[in-house]
Amino acid sequence: MGDNTATTMQLLKQAIRSEIDGRRFYEFLADKTKNPDAKRKLTNLAQDERRHESILYRIYKKKFGEEVGEVPEQGVGVLSKFFAHPEKREGLNEVQYIAMAIEAELAATAYYKSEAKNAEDEETKQIFAKMAEEEFSHYESLEAEKSAIGGNYFWFEFGESQPMEG
Repeated sequence: MGDNTATTMQLLKQAIRSEIDGRRFYEFLADKTKNPDAKRKLTNLAQDERRHESILYRIYKKKFGEEVGEVPEQGVGVLSKFFAHPEKREGLNEVQYIAMAIEAELAATAYYKSEAKNAEDEETKQIFAKMAEEEFSHYESLEAEKSAIGGNYFWFEFGESQPMEG
């Protein structure tokens, strides 16, 4: 197995881990919220991340003719740290959670754009370019939500939250 193949395998595994982290993050938030609109939006984001995960598993199997096996503990971006330190999950407010999600979506967008440029075959290039677009649309949606909660609006309604100051 050449260096390029091993590197590509590792990059795909890291992308899979990042999608798993994204899905888990949005499921975590959807579970915490009491706001039905927020719950629906977060559940949709989690489903998108699950779909991306499935696509990456499929690409890996097609490209290398084998199952993915173990994925790394660390993915791309901030969500790996979120799951590595459970004590840091609690006590955050709505804006902090959204800021974390925005950072994760921007990292995923940059990652997929880069991988689209470096992909060896046209099909993989197109898939990564499409995934970059979808991650960027998640970013845009989250930015809109961040703007919406800038005042005293409880998007998540976590129960013990305090009003956010604009």
